[in-house]
Amino acid sequence: MKQDFDEGQTANTEAEDIAAETNTQPPKSEIEILQEELAKKSAESQKYYDQYLRSLAEVENMRKRAQRDKEEYMKYAHVSIIKKLLPVIDDFNRGIAAAQKTNDFEALSKGVEITARNLTEILKQEGVVEIECLGKPFDPEYHEPLMVVPSEEHPQNTVIEELSKGYILHDRLIRPSLVKVSS
Repeated sequence: MKQDFDEGQTANTEAEDIAAETNTQPPKSEIEILQEELAKKSAESQKYYDQYLRSLAEVENMRKRAQRDKEEYMKYAHVSIIKKLLPVIDDFNRGIAAAQKTNDFEALSKGVEITARNLTEILKQEGVVEIECLGKPFDPEYHEPLMVVPSEEHPQNTVIEELSKGYILHDRLIRPSLVKVSS
């Protein structure tokens, strides 16, 4: 009989195991449910925080890359104009060498004029414009007075002599004209 009892007990244990496997667990308490939700939200929060950190690092890397690109661009931005100036420098050097051999200063003068004209043309191609100021009213934005002289021939505050040319690049003043102004 004892054996029958053990067999019955074993049968009950197996039935309980099967019932446990079929998810007949007792209902969860509200605290357990909230703890599970909290764990899910914590994992989700950690996932979003990791994404935030990766995005932040990516933005920082982009900023650094943009800064490097800008520095490289600035470093080599003048290559095109330098390439245009090199033939003009070659012309100067050939003219100096020829003048030293022949002592023909008239030819040297003509060569320097042509070279200066070439330089001016290169500047125009790059957007540099000379400021025209002779006979025009004095404008402190574009003119820097070196001398103010009384003049009967010109109205007051008129540029009567240009001592050094001024230049504008794409509507921005590079260098003001140095001028003599009438008073």
